[in-house]
Amino acid sequence: MMDVKEKKHVKEKEVEAKKSTRSKSVAVKKTTRTSKINELNKEIEKLTNELNELKDKYLRTIAEFDNYKKRKDKELLGIIERANEQFCLELLPIIDDFERSLNSETKRKSFKSLKQGIEFIYQKFISVLKKQGIEAIEAIGQQFDPQLHEAVMQVEDTEKPSNTVVDEALKGYRLKKKVLRYSQVVVNK
Repeated sequence: MMDVKEKKHVKEKEVEAKKSTRSKSVAVKKTTRTSKINELNKEIEKLTNELNELKDKYLRTIAEFDNYKKRKDKELLGIIERANEQFCLELLPIIDDFERSLNSETKRKSFKSLKQGIEFIYQKFISVLKKQGIEAIEAIGQQFDPQLHEAVMQVEDTEKPSNTVVDEALKGYRLKKKVLRYSQVVVNK
């Protein structure tokens, strides 16, 4: 049998072994936790980098789109300016004709030739407007249409159908299908 000292000694060794095992277990657990923390930190760093890359892409895309919009707006303004310039260039010969007519000697010209000159200029002007898609709205003899006409007066004429335009106070115009100015008309009751 073992004596008490030996038993005590064996017990102490068993306790030390348990302590050593526990400390090894704690050390292993600490090491495992540390490695898990390191792995998670690496994952966080990786995700943070991906997020930063996506933010950068997003900001670049927004900037590119903003630049695209600005470029398209500038192009559109350029197109409008060129169209207006072309329209003005087409009007200049009409102004020239009016100036020549006004500067010509009126003594040598009769009223008839002056009227013919003005009619010629008028036709030229109407032609330029038609090229741009501007046309007069036909009104006299037409059925009254509130989409095209503005009634300024009503008359009663038994020879003409009811609700028909009998006179035009001011000619109306449209640009393609859009009404620029309504015809101001006199309508039969």
